[in-house]
Amino acid sequence: MYKGDTLYKCSEERIKETLSGLKQHKDGRKYIMSRLEALGCRSEYDDLGNVYVTLPGSSPDSKSIVLSCPDSSDNAGVCTAVEIIETLTAEEIPHTHALTVLLWNDEPSEDEWELVPAMGALCLEYLPEEIRGDYKDIKPKKSAKGSKQNRLNTHDFRFMFEVHTAAVPDGIAVADIVTASVGRPEFRFNEKLTKLTEDSAAVCGVSAEKLHYSPDRDTWIAANMLPTAVILVSPDDAGKYADAATVLLNAVLQADKS
Repeated sequence: MYKGDTLYKCSEERIKETLSGLKQHKDGRKYIMSRLEALGCRSEYDDLGNVYVTLPGSSPDSKSIVLSCPDSSDNAGVCTAVEIIETLTAEEIPHTHALTVLLWNDEPSEDEWELVPAMGALCLEYLPEEIRGDYKDIKPKKSAKGSKQNRLNTHDFRFMFEVHTAAVPDGIAVADIVTASVGRPEFRFNEKLTKLTEDSAAVCGVSAEKLHYSPDRDTWIAANMLPTAVILVSPDDAGKYADAATVLLNAVLQADKS
């Protein structure tokens, strides 16, 4: 799969810089947006207040690949996504698909809602019928400057790669979430993306455990919307974050060819 390909390595030092910036800035989301916009990304809001920060690809008609967990308070997901964009731009790595860092609307307010119901509201029309009713009456906070057409969807987005923090014995693992889409053949690519990510870890020389993973409800919901691969990393470990970013970057570049 990787024969003749260049393997790219992400920077632990840049990830430390991102972590430091997140701690120093009161509004972490605005900090990440400014970092990415300085690299040539554009930002758009949906009508739920989520932000989609996108680095264009070489094909304007190509679907986007999502690079992070929608939970912007998860440092691992955000830092690895930012580092991938940093590496792509610093090394001028060509890619066909646009690449999107999705920053969840987690601004505190009186009507703050938890991640899982929020994800259910976002992905409602893509959920299996048996659980769709659990989320149909949720009234999420809306953003006046956002548009419903910018929401995560299957028309404009193709794959999702997520990084989450977890208590992983060896520091990093590739999570098998194939069971998230049992009986839904249109999402058979969950299994293919998981295998592609495993292969990337092996080729990059990153030791990654394979876990049969019972995903949190938000990840399960996302995987029923877009084909999804998940990497789990130990919390607050910049070295492991860099390993995860390296695995993810090279997996994304392989997915970009499909």
